[in-house]
Amino acid sequence: MSSLPDSAPMPDTAPFLMRGGSSSPAAASAPAAIRLPAELHHRFRFVAIDGGLVAQAGDRAAPLIDALLAMGARVAVLAAAEAVPDLARRLGRRGRAEGRRRLFVGALGAAELHGFDRRGDAVPLVARAAPDGRSALAELLARVVAPLRIEPRDRLAISADPGGGAPAAYAGGLRDAPELAGAVHAAASAQRLCDILALQRELDLELGPHAAPRDAAWVIDEPGFDVAREHEIESLLAIANGYLGSRASLAEGSSVSRPATFIAGAFEPSADVSRVPELVIAPDWGRLSVVIEGEPFSAETSGVLHHRRELDMRRGVLLRDCLRCGEGGHLARLHTLHAASLADRHVLMEAVSVAPLNFTGTIRVDAILSGDVKSASGAAHWKRFAADASARSLILVGRTHGGLVTAMTSHLRVLPDQAAEGAPPPEAAEGAPPPEAAEGARCARTSDARSIAERCEVSVRVAERRRLFRTTTLHTSRDTPAPRQAGEALQAELSARTMDDLLGEHARAWAERWRRADVEIDGAPKIERALRFALYHLIGSANPEDPRCSVGARGLSGEAYRGHVFWDTDIFLVPFYAHCYPEAARALLLYRHRTLPGARRKARALGYEGALYAWESADTGDETTPPLVITPFGEVTRVLSGEQEHHISADVAYAAHAYGRATGDLDFARGEGAEVLIETARFWASRVELGPDGRAHIRRVIGPDEYHEGVDDNAFTNWMARYNLRAAAATVRRGEARGDVLARLDLRPEEADRWCDVADRIALGIDPETGLIEQFAGYFRLAPFSIADHAVRSAPIDALLGRERTQGCQVVKQADVVQLVALLWSAVPARARRDNFLYYEPRTAHGSSLSPGAHALVAARLDLHALAERYFDQTAEIDLGNTMGNAAGGVHIAAMGSLWQAVAFGVAGITRVPRSERPDGPGRAPLPPTDDEAIGIEPHLLPGWRHLKIPISWRGRALEIHVEDGAVEVALEGSAPLTICALDAGAPACALVAEPGRRYVARRAGGRFHPWEEVTTW
Repeated sequence: MSSLPDSAPMPDTAPFLMRGGSSSPAAASAPAAIRLPAELHHRFRFVAIDGGLVAQAGDRAAPLIDALLAMGARVAVLAAAEAVPDLARRLGRRGRAEGRRRLFVGALGAAELHGFDRRGDAVPLVARAAPDGRSALAELLARVVAPLRIEPRDRLAISADPGGGAPAAYAGGLRDAPELAGAVHAAASAQRLCDILALQRELDLELGPHAAPRDAAWVIDEPGFDVAREHEIESLLAIANGYLGSRASLAEGSSVSRPATFIAGAFEPSADVSRVPELVIAPDWGRLSVVIEGEPFSAETSGVLHHRRELDMRRGVLLRDCLRCGEGGHLARLHTLHAASLADRHVLMEAVSVAPLNFTGTIRVDAILSGDVKSASGAAHWKRFAADASARSLILVGRTHGGLVTAMTSHLRVLPDQAAEGAPPPEAAEGAPPPEAAEGARCARTSDARSIAERCEVSVRVAERRRLFRTTTLHTSRDTPAPRQAGEALQAELSARTMDDLLGEHARAWAERWRRADVEIDGAPKIERALRFALYHLIGSANPEDPRCSVGARGLSGEAYRGHVFWDTDIFLVPFYAHCYPEAARALLLYRHRTLPGARRKARALGYEGALYAWESADTGDETTPPLVITPFGEVTRVLSGEQEHHISADVAYAAHAYGRATGDLDFARGEGAEVLIETARFWASRVELGPDGRAHIRRVIGPDEYHEGVDDNAFTNWMARYNLRAAAATVRRGEARGDVLARLDLRPEEADRWCDVADRIALGIDPETGLIEQFAGYFRLAPFSIADHAVRSAPIDALLGRERTQGCQVVKQADVVQLVALLWSAVPARARRDNFLYYEPRTAHGSSLSPGAHALVAARLDLHALAERYFDQTAEIDLGNTMGNAAGGVHIAAMGSLWQAVAFGVAGITRVPRSERPDGPGRAPLPPTDDEAIGIEPHLLPGWRHLKIPISWRGRALEIHVEDGAVEVALEGSAPLTICALDAGAPACALVAEPGRRYVARRAGGRFHPWEEVTTW
């Protein structure tokens, strides 16, 4: 294994870092800041400052601290214990309230620690006497800094210089604090403190778009280069925009790099034994070769002194920072940026910044489009390519064996200095290559049968940056009959725009998505960061403009499962999209409607009516589950899930029905949604078998718990089928399906009655004495099992037990009954919810990534805090900790959706409240005529979670929900009022009709909610 450490001594790069053409006001501090030691020319994410210095600097330091907080850094001001309360009050009144969340005031040598809430008010986090005896600083590091993975190299401690005249916060000062071992330390006077803080601000301005977030809750940071983790990192840091996704491979490649750009919805046969379809791997657009004074740059070589990749989740960009000393002694700094534009999904962007630190000479950059790609299965999807180097931009046109045509264009430009960049490059003659954009650059082009490249040789001078910017376009014959012409036209438009303009447009598109989706959790930084990571991949995986494709099990980040669509999408993803990105949810459900013909074909092939959706679906909706797989031991094994895992049809129906209720999208609900409900109900009506007991049974199925195959009356399947049948019947009986849909389906008058009868007869497996739901018929008679007996294991539990023992005992792969409770909460008696959770939880092995999130949701709603915390942590670590061991195949997108659901439906307790369940009396408020349901909120804050903010879209309105201990606050945007209920123990306690542009609060006292009050008007 080769691993590159990221702790090598850093040369003095301060002269370079303070150049670059900045004309900002902060540049006035440059002469003082440039004289600071080299180790301070680093962008720190956590800064601890001696309170004595802050007091002495007064009004000079305060705005600089505010600027550091606004950039996203965590700042701790540590003072003598008796000074802490006053210091907390003074600092809390400054600056913007949202920045105060990242400010902490504590006592050095004592335990007292204060944070700040969303209003900027001081909040005591630790009393003067901590129960465990830890200091305030140790508590802060444990609660905030470590969960955010802020490494010691990114921590700065500024203590009072004994000779500088500033009083130290306590006798030893910060320099002697053992908690800050490994951090960078600086002794400072009041003036030097201001210089250090000013430099921190200047560093961000100098780097511009290459500056990674200071806020560690918005960044995934991967230092060094480790061949053992490279494929995993390629998945985690992938960039995507719903139309395409690119793994985060090194631009120059390495011995282990596995670059892949996926085209959503485009499939070709794999090279697997079953030749199932797999996502098309597009030509590699991200290859970028940098040669410095004749020496190729590579992260894998020993000359690399520093290497760091950072995913900026807020802007949707992948950043890289490298420092390399070549064999000839040439020291150079390289920054790169990659982005898949969310503003125009056909656009990909690369930016490069190279700075020679000890020489003047030449660098060479090759920007390559290469069709020399294969999938992980070994398949070569491309039949032929045509490269054109004579047009204004590079053009590579390819055709797959299945007939898909793609056109990629690429244009690399050498940028002038920042001051001159605002002017677009001069126009070139028609058909001629673009002119050189900057003095001292020579560009040429080369091509062969499968690739094309643009090479720029650039003169560089010591300590000055040279910047290059590349735009790439991708169009396919799925989008337009003329992909090449579309690409050339778009590239011409891009070439006339500046890098800042294009990146800014992309960042604004992400900002709008975050405005509608970002969740803030004060008091749980690890979960907040993990949730943002989840939302980043969820947002990047969906394309609301293309109902022909859906989101595969690994999103657009990897090749595991070949890009196939499972029940994951309908149960774990659609709820997030429906409440935060309804346009995307609609597209995913239209995909299910478009693939109904494939579902009908599968049902007919198995002898049933209606529609049985494919367990694994690709572009046509036909079953793509491989019938056979080869095990790691070389054995050929039959796969039964495509034949027996039938709950998928009820899952699709559930998603379609729930989407219609959440969004109020009547056009979909009465059209495509109704058709999905009816056809899946027809399947279940034909699938059940009436037994001698008068019950309707569903035999020979596999539930979500895939450890047990061919079982009868799987609880999850039966309960969901009942839901499907009743929802379809209600849609028909209430006249909620369009007449043309009913006519096209030739719906018989008696069918809805038949569905209701079957639903009433379905065996539910409830034990009348205990209220326990039997996972499937005969489960209770299996050998007892406790996962605690196998707490330490080196392999999946089914591998350890063996197939026969696994099927003969009560071990559960994932949360069948717990998932049932989560989805059908109101259908399960209150006492039975808790009893079933506590029965199945110790029997569940969580062999699927879908399982921990469902447990987190249900445990939170049941106020089982310790279990909820454990499962939140487990869900957060699935990808970020690679606890399943297979993140190399792509991120687990459904687990990400389950994490959001656990917060939204578990902790915030967001639910639907039918009109019949709303409270009577003075708190009753009439529902608007179009709303037959209100939105309910029943919070279950976990210990330490001081505040939760979550935005929700509900029937065309945007609702911002704030949950705190003892209060729920809501603010409404939209064009119509919305009925909101606060719930106690599942029952509506008080309701109001919220008006758009207003904010309301319901306070909790004595164990119950009091009527809503208006607190402000926007």
